[in-house]
Amino acid sequence: MDSNKDIKNSSIRPFSGLFVAVSILLMLLPFINTFNSFLTDLLLRWGAYKFLQNLVVPYESLVVARLFNLFGFAASGVDRGVWVNGVFLEITWNCLGWQSVVLLFASLLGGFQKSFTWFSKTQVVLIGLLGTYVVNILRLFTVGGLAVSFGRTSAIFFHDYLALLFLIVWFVFFWWFSYSYVLEERG
Repeated sequence: MDSNKDIKNSSIRPFSGLFVAVSILLMLLPFINTFNSFLTDLLLRWGAYKFLQNLVVPYESLVVARLFNLFGFAASGVDRGVWVNGVFLEITWNCLGWQSVVLLFASLLGGFQKSFTWFSKTQVVLIGLLGTYVVNILRLFTVGGLAVSFGRTSAIFFHDYLALLFLIVWFVFFWWFSYSYVLEERG
């Protein structure tokens, strides 16, 4: 009888930890939004946004346009955004998700508190960067898809209030996956 209880407790424990993590992240949403605004102001003052606007926006516009094409939309990427079914979707330097990368590196500082092997840490950083990139492309695609399919209001609502949830869900999954399958403590 005790073994059944142990099995039940061990299967519930990861989900209770995940629930606590999601709860904490939801409480941190106002802080994250404020932090993003602070970072945006810094980049504007320093002029560092020009690099993102001139180099990264055209590239991500092409990637998002190709994703739209895969789903049957008529899309083409240009230097400042994407044309989708005759609707122009502007992508600016602040839409790219660079704040997500900053938050990823901040989470890495906290996530690497134990002594892990260099190789497993490298794998986690690469998984984190790749996953954050994919999440940001999907976020841009979703905002654009909503704008084209349901109008600007639905896209703005998603962009301003729900898009950060994409990132939170990604970070929860990322750290669960990293601790469960990737990170190895030094022996």
